[in-house]
Amino acid sequence: MVEIITTIMGLIQGGLVWANKRSNWIFYCLQYIFLGIFSFTAHLYGDVTNSIFYFCVGITGWIFWNKNKGDTPIRKCKKKERIGYSVIIVVSTIIVYYFLKKTDDPLPLLDALTTTTSYIATFYMVTKKTDAWILWFINDVLYVIEYWLLPEQALYLMILNIIWTFMAVGSYITWNKIYRKQEEQKNETI
Repeated sequence: MVEIITTIMGLIQGGLVWANKRSNWIFYCLQYIFLGIFSFTAHLYGDVTNSIFYFCVGITGWIFWNKNKGDTPIRKCKKKERIGYSVIIVVSTIIVYYFLKKTDDPLPLLDALTTTTSYIATFYMVTKKTDAWILWFINDVLYVIEYWLLPEQALYLMILNIIWTFMAVGSYITWNKIYRKQEEQKNETI
């Protein structure tokens, strides 16, 4: 039942963030409360940490997206920033894997990679950068694999991440359109 509630909250949140709506953060927080419970029972301790972190980030996202009365501009990452977050993902994955392999986590490397990539993708989603959706696309594919490989498959969460993979593509396209429109408006005022 917890998995189904998590899936429903995730679908609602995904649709709202795709539409660039601030209310997505309410369902984001609810989703991670339930995902934390699920992850704990599945011994995915990296994902439990993610859920606690994401709940706090959801509150931050709600506040940040309201900072400009819902009109926070969408931006793109520069090449140096992409290199930086790639290095952070690799180094963090190695560190998290080191700790997770000492637990009963059934997939410590995959759990470490999805954990660290999720943090970076979430940061860029909160700060409204289009790279969030590239990272979420990759991460959602990895989560589909993770939930498939679990000893007791998490079918609903796997389906949710399949849907999110497509939503990440849609969000990337939508946010890029908004970004281009912002740039056109900026150039018109100069």
